[in-house]
Amino acid sequence: MKPLLKSEWIKIRNTKIWWLLTFSPLLVGITGMTMPMPEEGPQWVFLLSTGVSIHALLFLPLMVAVFSAYICRYEHQHNAWKQLFTMPVSRRHVFMAKYVIVALVIAVNQCLFFLTYFGVGFTRGLEGAIPWDYLFRSLAGGWVATLPLAALTLWVALVWSSFAAAITVNVILTMPNMFVVNSETFGPLYPWAQPFLMMLPQSEGIMGGFFVSVESMMVAVIGGFLVFFIGGLTSIHRKVV
Repeated sequence: MKPLLKSEWIKIRNTKIWWLLTFSPLLVGITGMTMPMPEEGPQWVFLLSTGVSIHALLFLPLMVAVFSAYICRYEHQHNAWKQLFTMPVSRRHVFMAKYVIVALVIAVNQCLFFLTYFGVGFTRGLEGAIPWDYLFRSLAGGWVATLPLAALTLWVALVWSSFAAAITVNVILTMPNMFVVNSETFGPLYPWAQPFLMMLPQSEGIMGGFFVSVESMMVAVIGGFLVFFIGGLTSIHRKVV
């Protein structure tokens, strides 16, 4: 497993994919520095809600899809699946190594978002206490909520050799987020909407103002992760090269 992780890291460490990690935090920073702040109410929470709306509603799900497709791009381009599967490693470990790298890259993206959040807040001299509880839940919850989507998009990337096709499908499925997140029934079940709902500041067990309980979200996230992760493992075992 460790050699596979090292191999996957070598494939992406000197690529342009790292620049994509800065796009969403940069946009959040520009918006946070230019938008008017309410004179009353918790300014830090307002900034967090605004940043999450920019970062997690569209860009975070898209970045997950891009990372998942990119981690499989080398094997598809160079027809390297056959060579990879002839090595003394299990296919299960190949999938898990790719998945771990995607999850770690997403974690870096989340950290950049929160560094930007603090940078904007301190630069503008926001009043009030920093909502550390909200921040931790948002950072960790948003990352956890990307795990089912990462498993699903990695599964798709394994099946489809076209990088552009995999990204296009995920763009199409991300666009309805603006409507799906308002649904108490479908919002928690939609993998592309889950990161946004989990990152919103929570109040009395409710995810932001969208009236989705934390318990419902966690059940949906864990259930989706199990389904998509097992599906990806099954797919790579059956992959014909």
